[in-house]
Amino acid sequence: MKDTGSTEVLANALEGAWELVSLNGQELDHRGVLLMEEPYAFYTEFDVEGKNFVGSQGGSIEIVANKVFYTTEFNTWADDQIGKQIQMTADLSANKVTFSYTAGETKNTMVFSRIDDSTSDLAGAWRITDRMQGGEMRAMQLGARKTIKMITGSRFQWAAFNPETKQFSGTGGGTVRLENGKYSEHIEFFSRNPDRVGADLTFDYKVNGNKWEHSGLSSSGDPIKEIWTRQ
Repeated sequence: MKDTGSTEVLANALEGAWELVSLNGQELDHRGVLLMEEPYAFYTEFDVEGKNFVGSQGGSIEIVANKVFYTTEFNTWADDQIGKQIQMTADLSANKVTFSYTAGETKNTMVFSRIDDSTSDLAGAWRITDRMQGGEMRAMQLGARKTIKMITGSRFQWAAFNPETKQFSGTGGGTVRLENGKYSEHIEFFSRNPDRVGADLTFDYKVNGNKWEHSGLSSSGDPIKEIWTRQ
């Protein structure tokens, strides 16, 4: 029987952004950042100073007691993992969490320290559903291909992918700040164009129920107006 009490406590505690401390006891020479906002989780490695995008993976998660069931929807390191589910054990202690899991025949341990939590009215996982075209807002035809944006208390990441065809179209992310109806991004990694790293973008935003209205100029300078729906 599902332990709804402990499940809810762990799910709430895990939500937010996490910095990789070690992978199987080893430190990386670049950053590894995990964003968790049910029903999604994204993990990305990057080097800000070198403007180097190392890799990213993400997918859907379900938390039951102290177990996290993660189903891969994109993986730039190993697309043969797409569609496969990994069961991880989460050991949460103060501001650190240790995930233990087996991939193939290899046992792995990842230790993370907390960057932030979900104290933001935009915190969560969002999917783009409507976009301005020809001066009118139009609903997008939703299929297997999706663009998901994860937002925590201080970080963001978007990714465009198709889990059915295993096509990965790109990702970008960094820090985010919300103030007086303005949503500001500072880009720390961008898979398709490293020249975007270091850019600052500011948008108008408004949340209405499970809809987020997003308008301003894109990273390429084009005007945009979008509606994102909470997942």
